Amino acid sequence: MSDFVTPSASLLICPAYAGAGRIRTRPLSSRQTVDRQNRQLTLLSLVLLVMVAFVVLDWDRADKDKPTDDNAPETHDVFDYQTAEIVKVTLKRPSDTLTFEQKEGAWQLTSPVVTLAETGSVDAILTRFESLRIEDRELPGSKADYGLDEASRIEVRLEKIDGTAFTAYVGHDTKVGYKSFGMIPGDDAAHVFDGQVGKLVSKSADEFRGRDVFSFSPSSVRRVRLVDAGVETVLRKDDTGWWIGDTGPRADDDKVGAYLSALSLVKVERFLDGQTVAALGLESPVGMVAIEDDNGTHTVRLSAADADGANAASGDVPVRVSAADRATMLPADGWASDRLFQVQNWKVDALTASLGAAKLEANRKDGSWLKADGSALENASDIVDVLLDLPVDRVATVSMAGTYGRVSLGIGKGKSIVVQIGDEVPGGGRVAKDDGGGPAFVIPAASVALLTDAAAGKAPHKEEPAEDMGGEGGMPPGMDLDALLKSMGGPPQE
Repeated sequence: MSDFVTPSASLLICPAYAGAGRIRTRPLSSRQTVDRQNRQLTLLSLVLLVMVAFVVLDWDRADKDKPTDDNAPETHDVFDYQTAEIVKVTLKRPSDTLTFEQKEGAWQLTSPVVTLAETGSVDAILTRFESLRIEDRELPGSKADYGLDEASRIEVRLEKIDGTAFTAYVGHDTKVGYKSFGMIPGDDAAHVFDGQVGKLVSKSADEFRGRDVFSFSPSSVRRVRLVDAGVETVLRKDDTGWWIGDTGPRADDDKVGAYLSALSLVKVERFLDGQTVAALGLESPVGMVAIEDDNGTHTVRLSAADADGANAASGDVPVRVSAADRATMLPADGWASDRLFQVQNWKVDALTASLGAAKLEANRKDGSWLKADGSALENASDIVDVLLDLPVDRVATVSMAGTYGRVSLGIGKGKSIVVQIGDEVPGGGRVAKDDGGGPAFVIPAASVALLTDAAAGKAPHKEEPAEDMGGEGGMPPGMDLDALLKSMGGPPQE
């Protein structure tokens, strides 16, 4: 290799080498140095522009090679219905035929045996088919390749209450993509459903069997009827909460809510296949629970409890429940509320109180409470807290008389709870009545005093009773002060 290096090369490779070569050059002037740097930057910019152009053109070509929506197969709806319209589902499979029917607001498996159905599994089928679409293109090969021959396919039949029926054939699920192979009667070719339904309709009969004695959402219940040994209790719900019967007092909302939540968790201990409701004596039951919600009324009939539980009929299905669950279904506790108002503080958006000479009107706006004159009611939250915690006696037998005042709480959407307060009653307190209904009840004297404070705009203060230590000087009985001080390392009391 030649050791000859040109001046320009020596400068580019190593500036120090330029002075060590055989050909020596004069140092560049400042202007020449700047010109050379500018030429190098210009050349570098041109190279970068070429590279960017290449990348952009390559991406554009790649995008053109990708499949577009125009290349995707056309699809159309398999069925046209709404899930709530379907009252019967039939799955005709190679091994068996399952029939599900809506009864008393819940799904029941009516064939090959009559038993409870897993509501979630049936609803999943209806929801999937409601939005399912089928590709228009026909698949090559035989129907057996896709599990759609008569010996392999599953026939799905959905019926509306007016008798309108929808039928589809389901084959294998695809190996890739969340899809299934399918057919529609009248079309002899295999197609692709754009959603996977094979797993939903191929569950075993036992997997479709439900274990919930009740099928409802606690928040959707509007009426409960309980019968226990001939004693009937009805709970009803309106816009302001729960009531006992059509003319009874307010029920404890928290207690009813907890009861419904517990009821929704009651499970079948054992299915009584082969038994009948009549044979078990449940046509005239000792106990009964009827739950009414948006889907209808679901009734569970109960026998008397024995050592290990009770027989029950959930709809027409005979089952066995545990003794603990029977007790859950028919509680012995009372339902009446012992509070004046039952609502959460954050829901209250208006407060009106008029008791004797004290009057208050305030509204919550943007998180702040304002009185009628526009001034702030600083202690409004404290006032509402006390009102929501006031005890009352709803069991006492009294009659409404007189007009001492009224208290109203707005609870949103134009709804309010209004309590009229009347004359004093023997033993202290005043008679009161809820405008929403129910009999008159008693507000204790201490509660009336707090209500009057609230109407005056005062921050009510509930005095906590002093702790009674039980002995002289605050010492518990039998406690010797000298012994106590000695045990703590202190001197005896003089």
